[in-house]
Amino acid sequence: MIREIIKIDEERCNGSGLFIPACPEGALQIIDGKARLVSDLMCDGLGACQGECPVDAIEAIEVEKREAESYDEKAVIKEMVKQGRNTVAANLKHLQDHGEFSFLNQAVSCLKSNQKDLGFNVADLLNGKEDRQYELKFK
Repeated sequence: MIREIIKIDEERCNGSGLFIPACPEGALQIIDGKARLVSDLMCDGLGACQGECPVDAIEAIEVEKREAESYDEKAVIKEMVKQGRNTVAANLKHLQDHGEFSFLNQAVSCLKSNQKDLGFNVADLLNGKEDRQYELKFK
């Protein structure tokens, strides 16, 4: 499928890794001293990482449309849960802020169906909303 996905300017990249915490999906890593997109399916293409690169190796103009594996919010959430409640909450807010309600619903559904394996209560992340427009408690 053709979709938006980040592009890294390897010439500019200094391997700082400062952007890694800004990518809650876990799509980016430092490999051999350079930033690398390690999984198309983990990159939502929304560019949360872009503003965190000190040498602008990841820029807004570098989000490109290209053939890429479909983004998989359920796979992202399953990996993200390992990083804890705050990372999951930040991702949910990120999706909500960008109007990605389909992905938000997928994430919440996945979290709810795996509630017993989580170290936190999904309902605590939501403000009593069970409909499509979740009001997140975590800001």
